[in-house]
Amino acid sequence: MSRGTNQRSRQIVAEGSNALTEYLVALEKIYPAARGATRVFTRQDKRVIVSVPLPARAPERMRLFDYMAEVATRLLIETGQYIILSSR
Repeated sequence: MSRGTNQRSRQIVAEGSNALTEYLVALEKIYPAARGATRVFTRQDKRVIVSVPLPARAPERMRLFDYMAEVATRLLIETGQYIILSSR
């Protein structure tokens, strides 16, 4: 593998990590109960699953999913990292 390819691979990994960090910060900002209760899984297809216990009330759940879908869409466009919010 050439040096340029190695550098590009590291850049992609770093961008994915930065995207996940940004996603988690946004999640904890809108839903503080996620702090300390979040689990992150990476699937073989490189999609990232962020699993949290969801709010009990439906309007709060919908607000959370709507907001995080906007964050995830922006990050997907900017970085190519696909992040999915899931419930436990």
